[in-house]
Parts: sequence; structure tokens; C-alpha cells
Amino acid sequence: GVGQDITELNREKAELTRIANDLTRLIDYANAPIFGVDQTGRVNEWNRKAVEITGFEKADVLGRVLAEDFITPEFRDSVKQVLDNALEGKGTDYFEFPL
Repeated sequence: GVGQDITELNREKAELTRIANDLTRLIDYANAPIFGVDQTGRVNEWNRKAVEITGFEKADVLGRVLAEDFITPEFRDSVKQVLDNALEGKGTDYFEFPL
């Protein structure tokens, strides 16, 4: 048989797992609402502060289209534009909208 030392691989995997867990905690416990959307605009992240401010539980928003399901009609187009720009790597310095 062929043997291979995977000690370093396991160490790197453990470090990546630790970093991912740290980032998850940072997002979840941030003192600001943080949400994420995928390429189709569906919510894929919703932290505790977003729950506190909006009253919507994470389980209730995941997979739903943010702009269509949670943004009032008068803000939908501008919110969608900001989200589309962000997904293309174009930043917006400051943008506020009601949830």
C-alpha cells in the first residue's frame, strides 16, 4: 500500500474551520444589521441585529427575495440597483433604506 502523511493537511483544515467559525460569530453578533443575498437577490445571511431591528427571524427570511419581499415599493428599484452593484464589485459609500 501507499501511505501519505496528512498531518499538515489536517492542521490547515482545522485552521480554516476555526477562521470560518470566527467570521460567522463576528457577523452573527455584530452590533449592526448584516444580511447577505445571492446572485438572484435571495437572502442567504441574516444576523441577530437584523432580527432585532426587523422582527423577522432568520429562518423566515432565508431564501426569500430581499427587494421583493421586504422592501417597500418606493425603494425596491434603488435597493435592487445597490445590491446588483455590490454583486458586481461596485461599492456604495452610504445607502439607507427601510426594512
